[in-house]
Amino acid sequence: MITFFTILWLSESINMHKVLNNTILKQKHTSIKAFMKIEKDLITFIKVKFLVSLLTGIFTGLACVFFDVSFPIFWGLFAFLINFVQMVGSFISVILLSIFAFVELDPTSTLFFFILSITGVQVLFGAILEPIFMGKSFSINVITVLIMLMLWGFIWGIPGLIMAIPITVFVKIILEQFPNTRVLASLLSGPERKVKPLK
Repeated sequence: MITFFTILWLSESINMHKVLNNTILKQKHTSIKAFMKIEKDLITFIKVKFLVSLLTGIFTGLACVFFDVSFPIFWGLFAFLINFVQMVGSFISVILLSIFAFVELDPTSTLFFFILSITGVQVLFGAILEPIFMGKSFSINVITVLIMLMLWGFIWGIPGLIMAIPITVFVKIILEQFPNTRVLASLLSGPERKVKPLK
């Protein structure tokens, strides 16, 4: 994980595009354009995911403060970290915090509105704003996301759950480059998007 994020950080700061253009490799080659697209998409994914997770953590913590639930900083930090696990993290955060609030708060309308508010935070940032921020560049089928989460989660555990989407984006871009594998890339993308190879 550290190596992966270090490479991404270095590739953004060194300006790999300029380095490759000044060496033997030229930008006109499809392989270089594919590399540039992978680099750009992964960096965009990490930036957007960090921002969305940060906002999710802040608003979850604020909900805990507003409804007088103990340890708001812990729950905000927990929501921030667990949100990096695509799709599954939101459910885990809401379920655990709801159980904790059920033990601490009286089972009245206050508990109901608290659960509603933390669910609303997850839906707002995870289901509405994150896809808007991502745009259509990561147009990946929901079924594909679930399968990749299970596969990489089984292979690598928690790091696999975190890295499932970047790995899927990487595989999809590679598959788009070859005529024989474009059908697989379109299956990963879903029916609404046509796969276009880099020229």
